[in-house]
Amino acid sequence: MLVARICDWRSIERGYRRHYYIGTIDVEYGLPLFPLEIYTRQRFNKGQTMQAVSQEEIRANRQMDQIISSLGDLPASPAVINLAMNMTSDFNADIAGLSKTLSADQTLTAKILKLSNSSFYGRAQGVATIEEAIVILGFFTLRSLLIATATHSLFHSDKPDSPEHKLWEHSLATGMACRKIAEKAACSKVEEAFISGLMHDIGKLIFLQKMPEDYTEIIGQVEAGQGSFCSLEQDHFGFTHASLGSILMMKWSFPQNLIDAVADHHATDRFSSVEDDVSLAAITNLADMMAKSMGVDFGQKAPENLAETEAAKQLGMDDTMIVTIISDLQESFTQEKGLFGG
Repeated sequence: MLVARICDWRSIERGYRRHYYIGTIDVEYGLPLFPLEIYTRQRFNKGQTMQAVSQEEIRANRQMDQIISSLGDLPASPAVINLAMNMTSDFNADIAGLSKTLSADQTLTAKILKLSNSSFYGRAQGVATIEEAIVILGFFTLRSLLIATATHSLFHSDKPDSPEHKLWEHSLATGMACRKIAEKAACSKVEEAFISGLMHDIGKLIFLQKMPEDYTEIIGQVEAGQGSFCSLEQDHFGFTHASLGSILMMKWSFPQNLIDAVADHHATDRFSSVEDDVSLAAITNLADMMAKSMGVDFGQKAPENLAETEAAKQLGMDDTMIVTIISDLQESFTQEKGLFGG
């Protein structure tokens, strides 16, 4: 007998493709005797029945589940995000009904209209009501606009030098870079790329809110050049912000492609694991490095030649394309972040 991960194919049948049991199994027959907990974000091929797991991994998974289970006090309502993600599930949705739902929140309405009339979403003027925003911008663009508004609320801080504010600016810059990269790389999911960039560091916010002293110390170590976020998180907690963020997004009902992009945005060996389209994880990784190259981060340095990175190679981005995107981003970032009041 040993503790091991096994794939629960009943979850596959229900459509939950990345749910796995951690339990005690019979090695000879590979059958679960009893489940201990659900574990997510491990990759299995059909036919691969088990993989040994250390007690340290199990403790880390339980700690992660404990953190996510206590997120009720986050400063943004998951209901807003769930509404946004559900917008594209029914293209026959009642526009008037959706407009009425959104308009009930005056603060949200004001932010949506302010963003709708900016170059951020390709409009100079002319959107006066939520219903017009839905019709003119479309469901996908309005969805990413809602996510941007909700994400800003998540990271909001009145202190410009706070870690939360720095995280927001980095997330916004990464999201904007994701959109530009996706357009250049002929990605069919430009809005998903933008959302992936906005949400890629949501795990860091969770660390800050639930373990403020420990994570502030990690931030200080990163700023002092003593290691990367991923390596320091792994050493201290046993998991990284990417894993933590992907589990939060799963619980908030984000699509699997966005969950994967956040989980894998530092995993260069997984960038090619996509069918019929470019990798959102690769787009997010390259965009993250672009934001760092602009100094919109915690002092981490980006590689000198971004065109030589694995993400750029996967996306077919040469030096000229990268320089052009960064130049455009530098011009628009200050203006666009002001739309959110920061």
